[in-house]
Amino acid sequence: MPNFFVSFGYAITFFARMLFFLSLISLLDTRPQEPLAITFTNLKDTRSPIVVGIFRKDDPFTKKTFKNYTLDPAGTPTPTLFVDGLPYGEYAIAIFQDSNRDGKLNTNILGIPKEPYCFSNNVRPRFSAPKYEQCKFTYSEREHHQFLELLH
Repeated sequence: MPNFFVSFGYAITFFARMLFFLSLISLLDTRPQEPLAITFTNLKDTRSPIVVGIFRKDDPFTKKTFKNYTLDPAGTPTPTLFVDGLPYGEYAIAIFQDSNRDGKLNTNILGIPKEPYCFSNNVRPRFSAPKYEQCKFTYSEREHHQFLELLH
């Protein structure tokens, strides 16, 4: 008659080894991280650069960016910016199209933008800039494309 404890010990050892090998196999997953793709729509000017600011929760939203990018639409009505090397996580985006190429968002005396602009989640601000919480989105392996419509 076989000893129960010896058989049980072999079973535990077998399962421990299987878990170890399965964890090694999961480490071999070498799929590259998907870049964050940001596609812009509603461009009236397909020549002026699009300035993109990416913000984290702890960054002062619309004041100090985590990452900055400039995209030349090169005549394309729906250009796409591909952001590589950005860790998966929660972010918000603020964009403007620099129509006069002075490097800043020009506003009128009331602070209303004179140049096309937009925010992630296509938030349409009413009387002030939106809050981070309104514009935040999760960038992940499954959610890696934003479609943003410029406001004029």
